[in-house]
Amino acid sequence: MRKDDIVTVVFVNGAEVIGKFVEQLDQVVVINKPRMVQITQEGMAMVPGICMTGEEPKGDFQFNKNNVLFVIKTISQLANQYEQMTSSILMPKTGGIIQ
Repeated sequence: MRKDDIVTVVFVNGAEVIGKFVEQLDQVVVINKPRMVQITQEGMAMVPGICMTGEEPKGDFQFNKNNVLFVIKTISQLANQYEQMTSSILMPKTGGIIQ
């Protein structure tokens, strides 16, 4: 993984977190602005945080590698949604020419 890649961290309990990859050290994986993946009736959604009842991490968060199965690059559709969710820049839904 390269710094700032949007990645999915999969944990031993099956939970998944999407965020910007910062670094991987001996004992931890560091992710910036992690978002928990949640399945809803409408499909997949990202919770602004890493657990249902906790505060939202605003910066980097360290995950213990003992609890991580693997880290993989996130599919582009979800990576784009993550970028829109965490960025202060509004992205257009469709392309077009501004006149």
